[in-house]
Amino acid sequence: MPTTRRLVVAAAAVGALTLAALTVLILLEILELLAGLTLGLLTCALGLMLLVTVAVRRLDGKALRIDGRVKRQEVVLTKVTDALTRVAGSLDQVAEATEAHGSRREEDLRAIRASLGEDRVNTMLVRQEIEGAIRDLGALVDTRLDGVQSALARELKQDYRQIEAFVDLRSLIEPRAPMPELRGWAASPDLMRRLVTHVCEHRPGLIVECGSGSSSVWLGYAVERFGRGRVVSLEHDERYLALSRDLVRAHGLSHIVEVRHAPLRPWRRGEESWDWYDEEATRDLDGIGLLLVDGPPTATGPQARYPAVPALLERCAKDVYILVDDAARSDERAVIRRWLEEFPLEAADHTADHRAEKGLVTLTLTAP
Repeated sequence: MPTTRRLVVAAAAVGALTLAALTVLILLEILELLAGLTLGLLTCALGLMLLVTVAVRRLDGKALRIDGRVKRQEVVLTKVTDALTRVAGSLDQVAEATEAHGSRREEDLRAIRASLGEDRVNTMLVRQEIEGAIRDLGALVDTRLDGVQSALARELKQDYRQIEAFVDLRSLIEPRAPMPELRGWAASPDLMRRLVTHVCEHRPGLIVECGSGSSSVWLGYAVERFGRGRVVSLEHDERYLALSRDLVRAHGLSHIVEVRHAPLRPWRRGEESWDWYDEEATRDLDGIGLLLVDGPPTATGPQARYPAVPALLERCAKDVYILVDDAARSDERAVIRRWLEEFPLEAADHTADHRAEKGLVTLTLTAP
């Protein structure tokens, strides 16, 4: 709908055009002056009346629209008022409930205070017990820490001994191929140093080891450099048999070291029975100067290494040395005690075997 300003402009334009037309008609003497002025005044009056009428109608329409808007706002305000009334009622209920809860809470607090007052002695006793437990726990932690520190110190000392032994080994032996790993399941460097030193000092003609692996290679190099004779390694496991043979061959020691297959067979002494290396694999072994007992594994059975002495002692030289690895284990210690009780053996005087990583005991035949 056009605005009032546009209507006034349009009416003024129409009036101006009308007056211009009347002026032209008067000048052309088509209309008389009085008649033209009368007609012009009438036209202006009609335009003014039309303009007023339109303006009034527009005002009425705007008033109606404003009235409708006011009524809609009144409806919205009524709804908001109702909602606020309901919220106020809910708040009153919450306030009442909170007040009631606060009263109950105050009663509970009073009851708790009363209980604490009555049980003060028990509370002090409990506190003393807790403090005592904390002190005991602190003492236990200190003890455990001391134990951990001591164990760590022992482990560091042992690591140093093994490094020192390995350095000595590499100064004595110059391998032709990468050497196998030591420690863990394999022999430790301190045992290898003891074996190499023994070969250098005593030069045994026949070395027999129960079990094969890293020690087979080190013994082969020791014999090649310092000794004479040969090394026979007994191995029951075919997989390790192949690995040990390949290792010996890689170092060019096959002419010195023989890794012999000796499957485990039942072996009896009195009423007892063990799984031991097949006797067929040891029949030709005479004059054993060094016997290394490092097998079979303990999983074979209780005191699995006991048959080493009764089965091989008759095949040993009079100056034989029997070295027992893993002597720190209770099973091996029990075996050694039985050997010392049942056979003419004694511990070598010069060994400090308890310091070895896995325990090492050296035995010799007693003097006649």
